[in-house]
Amino acid sequence: MDLEKQTFNETGVACEACHGKGSWHAALPKTEVFEKRQTIVNPAKLPTGVAQQICGSCHNRGKATQMKGAGWPVGYEPGKALEAFYQSTTYAAGDKKHLYSNEFSKGHHQQHIDWSQSPHAKEGVTCTSCHYVHQIGIPPTRSQTRAAGSKQCSECHAMTSNVGAHSIHSFGNCVGCHMPRIAKSAEIGDIRSHTFIALLPIETIKDPTIPNSCTSCHRHKGADLQKLQQTYELLTQRPKPVGKTITNVPYK
Repeated sequence: MDLEKQTFNETGVACEACHGKGSWHAALPKTEVFEKRQTIVNPAKLPTGVAQQICGSCHNRGKATQMKGAGWPVGYEPGKALEAFYQSTTYAAGDKKHLYSNEFSKGHHQQHIDWSQSPHAKEGVTCTSCHYVHQIGIPPTRSQTRAAGSKQCSECHAMTSNVGAHSIHSFGNCVGCHMPRIAKSAEIGDIRSHTFIALLPIETIKDPTIPNSCTSCHRHKGADLQKLQQTYELLTQRPKPVGKTITNVPYK
């Protein structure tokens, strides 16, 4: 992009968005295989946190730090620290249009904001752990994930016991609770949350502007939130172990 002329050469996300400048790479002959590899950035060979920021340079919302008024990270190149070029928006800073009061996204293209506050981020699970980069994806979802729906979750998470919250439903639908449709692109609820945190009715009771995983399902739409929360608490109760106190046994 030429900021002075306000023109651009590519209309979409192309190679250089993730691999950096490619003129040297293109100039070298095909026979110089190893030399060509050295002229571009390979996200797969970068530290996890650095590679993730490449995704965050697009799937984000905020403002540039290097140019006033720009809504994208002006000057950022793959491999650099994104925060030096971009400041993500927050509810705390006053953005009530794109974020809920718990800082979960309600706007589109904000997956990096969600991910950065998720358990996945803490454990080093990134976008490419679940999503293809150079493929369209599988027919059932067309969302570029490696597996369809909750099958993607079971690639890492194995169900070991059907207890607590996981005993409520007889079907294993991870994304229904942990990735509720609470964000908006064309219409509200057409994008899933990427915090991977189940939102309980108590969240909506405390703040009616925050949706929850239960009422985002058609089965519980319009249901009484207090009853839903009470039902959840009853169904997820684990009884305390009951036993006889063992007294000291004298040694003879």
